[in-house]
Amino acid sequence: MLTPSPRSLALVLVLTALGCGGAPRPEARIASSQGAIRGAEEAGAQGVPLATLHLRLAQEQRTQALELIKKDENHRADLLLARAEADAELALALSREATAKAEAEKAAEEVEELQKRTAP
Repeated sequence: MLTPSPRSLALVLVLTALGCGGAPRPEARIASSQGAIRGAEEAGAQGVPLATLHLRLAQEQRTQALELIKKDENHRADLLLARAEADAELALALSREATAKAEAEKAAEEVEELQKRTAP
């Protein structure tokens, strides 16, 4: 008969605790994902097609994570909230990029107009 070692028993206990939703409720991640989504919305992500896609993904992932929390699947919820936050931050970056590109194009047009006016 095989007798399990203390190390094996400890490993089984840890894996069991992780598998049973033993992780604490991810309060900080809930708040940070909501903040990232709000930031992307305020930056105008809805006006940039690719940013809109990532914003929508972030919102859906956050909603799914909140459902997982209700089922006490906090570890999975935390991972999903991290993905939501990353997608929201990407939406924010894409929105800022589009704004900067539009401003650069406008500045280039103004320079071109000034050059036309001052050319001999």
